[in-house]
Amino acid sequence: MLKQCCAILEQRQQTVAFIESASSGYLCSQFSIYKNSGANILLGGLVSYDPSIKREILHVNSDLIATYTAESAEVTQAMAVQGKKLFQHADFIVACTGLLKPGGSATPEKPVGTFFIAIHYQQQTFQYKYFLDGNPLQRLEQLTLLVAQDLIDLMQDTNTCTAP
Repeated sequence: MLKQCCAILEQRQQTVAFIESASSGYLCSQFSIYKNSGANILLGGLVSYDPSIKREILHVNSDLIATYTAESAEVTQAMAVQGKKLFQHADFIVACTGLLKPGGSATPEKPVGTFFIAIHYQQQTFQYKYFLDGNPLQRLEQLTLLVAQDLIDLMQDTNTCTAP
């Protein structure tokens, strides 16, 4: 799935950048390992694991973090929108927050294994929420495949919408 996503991005001459929290740069690293995926599709990334990075570098509003937590759909969407300001030339900005392991803002409604993804593309932000089982590495591997599929779906939807 990841290889297919990278190939489609390369074929379409589109680029991606990542703003990661829970995934700690894992998504960016996975998109960098395939043939020709370097500068052809991957512009870079920012790991904003600590809320201070979200506030000070990404300029996510402190009240948003206080109200919804650093691991929330609302903060993830803000990260994607703010990430577009950092990576202006990227076609896709993928932001990720969540609860990879115990110790965050887990609740019964938002257990460990919950991830929020926001993809900023064509001046819109698309949001996804996943509940992933397994150990932290298994969760990251699943998350990578889901993000790759989300990107493929967005690219295919664009083809459908723009076809005559």
